Amino acid sequence: MIKKTLLGAAFAALAMGSFALAPQPAQATEDNTLVIGTMWESMPLAMKPRRSRFFNESEILDTLVKLDYDLKTIPGLATEWDRVSPTVWQFKLRENVIFHDGTKLDAEAVKFSLERVIDLLPYAADLLNIKSIKAISPLVVEIENTEPFAALPNQLSDAITVVYAKSSFDEAGEFVKPIGTGPWKFEEYKKQDRTIVTRFDDYWGEKPALEKVVYRYIPDHNSRTLALEAGEIDFVTNMLPSDVKRLSEDDDFKVYAEPTSGLYYGAFNAGEKSVLSDVRIRRAVNALVDRDLIVKGALDDVGEPAWEFFAPSFDWAPQADEKYTLDPELAASLLSDAGYEKTDGKWMKDGEQLTLRILSYSSRTEMPMITEAMAALLNEQGIATEVGMYTWGGMLDLVKQGEYDVSVVFWTPEMTGHPDLHLKSQFHSKAGLNYQFWANEEFDAAVDKGRTLDPGAEQVATYTKAMNILHDEAPIIPLVHKVFVVASTKELQNYRIHPSGFFFDFKSVSK
Repeated sequence: MIKKTLLGAAFAALAMGSFALAPQPAQATEDNTLVIGTMWESMPLAMKPRRSRFFNESEILDTLVKLDYDLKTIPGLATEWDRVSPTVWQFKLRENVIFHDGTKLDAEAVKFSLERVIDLLPYAADLLNIKSIKAISPLVVEIENTEPFAALPNQLSDAITVVYAKSSFDEAGEFVKPIGTGPWKFEEYKKQDRTIVTRFDDYWGEKPALEKVVYRYIPDHNSRTLALEAGEIDFVTNMLPSDVKRLSEDDDFKVYAEPTSGLYYGAFNAGEKSVLSDVRIRRAVNALVDRDLIVKGALDDVGEPAWEFFAPSFDWAPQADEKYTLDPELAASLLSDAGYEKTDGKWMKDGEQLTLRILSYSSRTEMPMITEAMAALLNEQGIATEVGMYTWGGMLDLVKQGEYDVSVVFWTPEMTGHPDLHLKSQFHSKAGLNYQFWANEEFDAAVDKGRTLDPGAEQVATYTKAMNILHDEAPIIPLVHKVFVVASTKELQNYRIHPSGFFFDFKSVSK
């Protein structure tokens, strides 16, 4: 019965997209042009959508610090950095770097860009904690933080901190278009259709082998893969699990799959409007959902079961001392202690069945399947569910009002190689993105301290304490660690998945 429900959920998700319009023909895919089918519209003429990720993933713009394929910090526009005091960092810039408009990169340009970003994007202020920025010399930028902040270099790898030329903004200081220092420069944008970037021959680093990259916006999950098979595009992202298996068996295509730092999880409403304000019920739900079955039954094994918050494959990610386990007996004990009694296979209290309102959004490929699978497994265990699939904005409106019990979300393959990004922005009681009405003073204190500490025993102990609280208080249910999958024609050469999942690195790619 569970298997039928899971397969039915997967089929329903597929069917939702089957009535979409067929993709429009792409421009001819010459040897010097790469055409990509993407799930999200790139939106190159706006900074706010998707936190400027397109500028980083396409490498139109650079960050001061980059992440290698182990998510370790490496030089970007800054060749080195030094923490000269607990609150002050200095970054030495590369020599002879120019923007796409021909102007030079220097400390004043970096200062201007970061100040503009903080002014226009409030999220950046919380991410960076900047008190002041100074141009110490033409190639040295000094950043003073509001508090000791060891995580700053990692945070400066986040896409929101890409460095813009002054000409990216108009006289009023409003963003106009992305002009950066990256290997690709913005060329053209057609709304709801495509964005085109071309090679920047004066790039400071490795020059791209290709001349042009076209990002085709194909939101329907079926249509993206069909466009690849029809020869309309060269490369496809965010594939349905069923398409992954089919293309893997076809010699005309290459399928690339690697674990990333992203996590699908259910965020629990710990506020007064939800039964999940009771930690015993939150822990019981964690003990009732079989993550292995979700990955196998709903995702065709495209993913890794998540019994802990951070993916275990990254050594910088702290872990709690214990993982969640599938334990129906523990769940029964917790629910009984919370006043529920199992009658005819249903968990009841005061004549009503325990029911969870589960919200999610359908724009991300695997989301409907994961959400429906979790709901089916809870139903099997006697907890009723009411599932609602929305746009991201529609779901968020309900979440902010507290009109939900569980919101199934994804956060975020664009990690910075440091736990501060997620723990501070999502679960700290003062975080702008904490819509779960959950707060814990000891957790806040551990996270606030952790971001001040250099790598070492004290940092490990501090973040382990935070993760133990997160585990015991259970404000979320981790479900699936993301395996990032893309596919291309067999002609594509030298592509490699970056573990951030939001950095394509097409410089070495050829056809």
